[in-house]
Amino acid sequence: MKRAKIFIALGFLVSTMSYCSASTGVGLIVLRIHNETTGYFDTPAEILVTDSQGRRTGYSPIAPFDNSERLNMFEEIPGAIYSQEGVGASSDEDPYAVDDSNLSNSREVRLQEAVQDKYTVQIIGRKTGRYSLDGVFEKSDGSSQSLENSPGFIIQGETTTISIDYNPTPGTPAPVIIKTITFNTLRNDVSVARQLNQLGDDKFVQSLVKNINLAEKLSGVCNKRKAKKDKCEPAIAVLKLFIKRLELANRCDKPADCDEEREWAAFRKEHGRDSDYKDFFRDWDRDDWHKHKKQCKRFVTDEALKIISEDAGWLIKSLGGSVEDERGKPGRGKHD
Repeated sequence: MKRAKIFIALGFLVSTMSYCSASTGVGLIVLRIHNETTGYFDTPAEILVTDSQGRRTGYSPIAPFDNSERLNMFEEIPGAIYSQEGVGASSDEDPYAVDDSNLSNSREVRLQEAVQDKYTVQIIGRKTGRYSLDGVFEKSDGSSQSLENSPGFIIQGETTTISIDYNPTPGTPAPVIIKTITFNTLRNDVSVARQLNQLGDDKFVQSLVKNINLAEKLSGVCNKRKAKKDKCEPAIAVLKLFIKRLELANRCDKPADCDEEREWAAFRKEHGRDSDYKDFFRDWDRDDWHKHKKQCKRFVTDEALKIISEDAGWLIKSLGGSVEDERGKPGRGKHD
């Protein structure tokens, strides 16, 4: 099977496939949320797709129930279908009853008459946990690309938003997918990874959250400048340092591999005299992390490194920067 990369910054691999379109001149989009975590059968996330006209297909846990009618299930987009796999019969008391015999519980939106449009995909947290996103994007001639097993973390009640710029015309570029990541999303990622035991102890987690908070503070300073620049360099630099700390923790099998001091020394040498970083160094130097850094437990699983660093990369991009190297990719640690 031929494989190629398309411009999807979520890091998905795409493969050329063949399906049958619903009708001539339209394409097919299939998006599927599922869970693969052992011992937790139901996906923690719901999916809701909205087209540029505001029509929805999917499910929103936020909407109310009315007796046996599910007011929060939508199939407003023409030719679109929403389905739940492996879910037992629901009731007002337990609308998410799960059939535990099915280990591939999933939610799926199938746009069978997909037209050229910019679709908004909301991944909505029903529970706190880890999900995977799969997708198929088919042109009107039957050629298609697929998104394969892209993992993510979600917090109950929170929403991750993805935009898909799609064109079913044969020969046009593959869909452009943009994931919207905020500083709060990144904090949620760290929180969920800790809850799933994919990240080190509380002291280490608190120090990572402190980095995120300080990057957010620096981004606020950029927004207040009279002469705004295209890039918010201080916030970008702190987020890149945040990624480097995760990479070090991912290969933290020997004390030397855990040493952050060289990275911090290089960071201070480069930015210590820059007035834009004054608040950062003042707040960081007062942080309790310095009391605990020699005793705390530091590790990051490959999966958590992939999810958190890719989301940090999206946030860096939104601030006008880019992640130039491949160091944020998983695979170098031994904490699977």
